[in-house]
Amino acid sequence: MSSHSGLWSINEGGGYSDSIDSFKTDYSRFSEAELYMLELHSAIVVLLPLSLVLLLIGGICGLVSSLARSSILLTGTASYFFFCSLLTLSGVTLYMVYSHKALVETERLVGQEGLSYIHTSFGWSVALVWLSYCLELFTGVLLLGAAHTCRRHSPPLA
Repeated sequence: MSSHSGLWSINEGGGYSDSIDSFKTDYSRFSEAELYMLELHSAIVVLLPLSLVLLLIGGICGLVSSLARSSILLTGTASYFFFCSLLTLSGVTLYMVYSHKALVETERLVGQEGLSYIHTSFGWSVALVWLSYCLELFTGVLLLGAAHTCRRHSPPLA
């Protein structure tokens, strides 16, 4: 039996786990629902790590723009953080849709009786994503505030 919870994958019983090699797999053997779930999973696997990498770049940009005390750079970095928060929100939404579709597909395969032994809940990984989303928005707001402060305190151009 294989189970998946948050960021961790567990193979119980020591048996062979079905893994899908995207280069060698014949996708014609999958149902439409399974193909949709594979596409959702692929999007999640790309979107959430991309969001993390973009946040690291945003942190560097935020540091540079705050050291330069440039209102234009601070506003641009704030906009960048708002964009990153949209990516994070999109990733967690896709993750929740994927989890729901996986539960529906599992119920279809094993029936309601077999599903009674399965407990589904979103764990600490989703809580951390929501925390990240809130902090990204807060960082964007703080950077906009810093840009406004820089504009007020900079001398007018002649």
